[in-house]
Amino acid sequence: MTNLKEKYIATLVGCAVGDSLGMPVESWKREQIQKYVGRITDLIYPVLLKDSKGEFIRKDEFGRLRYLTRDLKRGEYTDDTILTLALAESIAEKKSLDLKDIAKKQLEAYELCIQPDGHVKGGFGTTTRLAFNNLRTGKSPLESGIIGGPGNAPAMKMSPLGLYMDATNSYEKGIQFSNLISRITHLDHRSIASGAVQSHCIYTLLRNPTKENFLDSLEKVSQTNETLDKSTQEIKLPSLTSKLEWINNNRDASEKQAFQELGNSGRVYESYPFALFMFQKYWENPLQGLIETVNYGGDCDTTGAIYGALCGSKNGMIFPKNLLNIQNLDKITKAAVRIYELKK
Repeated sequence: MTNLKEKYIATLVGCAVGDSLGMPVESWKREQIQKYVGRITDLIYPVLLKDSKGEFIRKDEFGRLRYLTRDLKRGEYTDDTILTLALAESIAEKKSLDLKDIAKKQLEAYELCIQPDGHVKGGFGTTTRLAFNNLRTGKSPLESGIIGGPGNAPAMKMSPLGLYMDATNSYEKGIQFSNLISRITHLDHRSIASGAVQSHCIYTLLRNPTKENFLDSLEKVSQTNETLDKSTQEIKLPSLTSKLEWINNNRDASEKQAFQELGNSGRVYESYPFALFMFQKYWENPLQGLIETVNYGGDCDTTGAIYGALCGSKNGMIFPKNLLNIQNLDKITKAAVRIYELKK
């Protein structure tokens, strides 16, 4: 049986692996990946298409072509892992949950990505950028969040909290604190709920649940945390909980059916449920599932990062060597080990 320390490491490493796999074609459609890449099975450089004049090709017969990660290199990751690592290092250094320090480290990580021309390297979403600008002006992490989106930053960066919850046996405290971490950047109730669900997932997978028990637990966590308040009172459906309910009731659906029902865009009620569906679909074949998830396109650095973290929590370090040629592997590993050591 895989030891627990290995699972801690694999959770954070898996996030970076999935992120780096999806990074080169972030926001591309499945058909565009098939046309220009074929199939992503290894870490590659961002795919940059140019015409005879050297200009980026912005559209093809399948729709828009974006180059959100054009300034990254093979094996580098995006904001998904950047913010995950910032959260992990705060927990490791403070040996506790310190909201101000978490916000400080995430802001510092963001500022390191700002280029001289003002461009932000790493694919940070609009909501996250606006929230970090609020932090830069002196707003507290309790006031910096933005309603926009609904983005998936809370889900994509929350895996270290699940590790902390396990290490310190503080499940309820962790779930409640996930809401505060989410609100540093995002106020949409679906985004907030996704952070709670992801931290719950990591905590639960470390305990070797059955697939049935794992899936049965998701709706309740989402529903409890997906509540409207004064800052989100006019936000419309679809809800995250309704998408998780669909997964639970359609566990054996095809990938095509799930994609048509759930979607996989940058909206959290699409990308997060799609990653969860693919994870449970490939419960017994996790690496194949990771590759399939990334090759479905959409917000595939994020679906890859979320899937990779879940995969690591459940299965440990099953990632092949060719996928471990990622940025800051030692730094990521060290943060995971330091959180594990909180068990002592």
